[in-house]
Amino acid sequence: MQNIFCCLVSLFMCSMMSAQPVLDFKTKNENNVQERTQMLDLLRNEVRLAFKQEVVFVVEHFKVCGNYAYLEAVAQRKDGKKLVMDTPGADCCRAGALFVKNSGIWQIARDGVFRSDAWNWCIVYDFPMANRAIFSEMALNASAQCE
Repeated sequence: MQNIFCCLVSLFMCSMMSAQPVLDFKTKNENNVQERTQMLDLLRNEVRLAFKQEVVFVVEHFKVCGNYAYLEAVAQRKDGKKLVMDTPGADCCRAGALFVKNSGIWQIARDGVFRSDAWNWCIVYDFPMANRAIFSEMALNASAQCE
């Protein structure tokens, strides 16, 4: 009986996840400007706090489905100057984040600001409720070793 219940719950969760569209936020438009800006501002604030620099992001991958969003971008200083990396272990200039929406507000669940690609290892398995379709090939490949 418990196995049947587990199967039913799994089927329900899968159908709920697949029913939600995957939205591409790579390019800003009138439909995504508010949420996209909110999420990018959260990541900009992380850079400002950790590295004391104002940045803009050149977005390479940004997909949203339901309450999850996954971003990969390159940071550039807002004033056009070269980013200064004084922090040991900082890897200029890649940035990424997994966002989760709680009570209608986007929050950073995990970020990879100026870190190596290792920040997203196993991310698919660490956040099983996130639709796999939001993740980049790089994130999916990094998580493949975690199966």
